[in-house]
Amino acid sequence: MNKEIKFAWSAIKKNIQNSVELRGSFLINVFGMAINNLAFIFLWIYFIKSVGVIGGWQEIDIVGMQGFVALSYGFLSSMTMGIRKMPEYISSGAFDRFMLSPKNLLVRIATASFNASAVGDILFGLVCFIVYAIVIQASFFQLIMMLVLVIFATIAFLAVIIIIGASSFFFIDAQAVTGGFFDFYLTPAMFHGGAFQGALRFIFTFIIPSLLIGTLPVEAVRTMSLEKLALIGGLAFSWFFISLWFFQHAVKKYESTNFMTFGS
Repeated sequence: MNKEIKFAWSAIKKNIQNSVELRGSFLINVFGMAINNLAFIFLWIYFIKSVGVIGGWQEIDIVGMQGFVALSYGFLSSMTMGIRKMPEYISSGAFDRFMLSPKNLLVRIATASFNASAVGDILFGLVCFIVYAIVIQASFFQLIMMLVLVIFATIAFLAVIIIIGASSFFFIDAQAVTGGFFDFYLTPAMFHGGAFQGALRFIFTFIIPSLLIGTLPVEAVRTMSLEKLALIGGLAFSWFFISLWFFQHAVKKYESTNFMTFGS
């Protein structure tokens, strides 16, 4: 396990160093993504001002939700972007080199790529967190809850990314299909949390766990609910173990394309 962690950390550092070499492009990607994320906050804040409070959600809750989503997405895109590119690796034949690696297969795939704009998501998420904590006058307990919930949200997000990536083994046009799956998962997570009630809330919590990465964490912090904290943690780890099981079975479907593509 220690060797795998050291390898993953070395690969991530190498990816970051490669991205930073093109400093101008790196900074444009970072700040461009942060500015892009601001649009979602303005959109939903003006929505709330127009229609009023829905499901108890106010403007500051949108800021908190965007913070959770941006941080979890940023961490995963910077450290495990290779999983998102799994359909491309499979269709191009580049997946062969991962199969031949002595390292853990999933770790090797995850750390094979890096998304520079993800740093912008992380910075944006941190700013949202600071603003959210200040406005709600978060207690020490709420601050601890926020940190724990970021970890749970990231684990839940990672689980879904693994499942979506592993589903590539079952489709011919995997890039288009998995892209649709990812958008279908992420879109509800970016929506106004108060809009999900009744059957919709059940579906996007237990069947498609979109609300685990933004909506439910905000509600758990706002109400200081240990029950909701435990629910999010339990579902996050359950989905994670399911994703590992699914990946191990899905990868058996892989057949080499014999394109003779080799790389680092």
